[in-house]
Amino acid sequence: MEEFHNLKVKDVMQHRVWDLPLVNENADIKFVLVILTTRGYVWVVNNAKELLLKGVITEHDALDLFADFNDDWKAKDLMKRNVIYCTKEESVADVINKIKKNKVRRMPVLENGKLIGEITLRLLIEKFYSLLL
Repeated sequence: MEEFHNLKVKDVMQHRVWDLPLVNENADIKFVLVILTTRGYVWVVNNAKELLLKGVITEHDALDLFADFNDDWKAKDLMKRNVIYCTKEESVADVINKIKKNKVRRMPVLENGKLIGEITLRLLIEKFYSLLL
């Protein structure tokens, strides 16, 4: 379906940054765990105003906590720093390739390092389905 593959990320992405699971890099690890239990992942940013992406923490990363928990840990101590991301101008085809290659379920959408949204497999499925109707 060429129409779907040629769409831009901006046509599919979640734009409501205020609705994304976000913490600053110095957030207490207990707060991160609360978010992980409800959302399964959390984007780590420098602060709530600038929203410069620093990393991501997923449920899978909690395995590191189980082995070596320290009550003083902050989000920055658990986050993965090399986050696979996309821009709003990339095509859906490019995003699908990144998702497959990197085996991720979601990607942050960045503009000059700033988090402006996210794109997820669920959003891609919803958009694909809507084009079938």
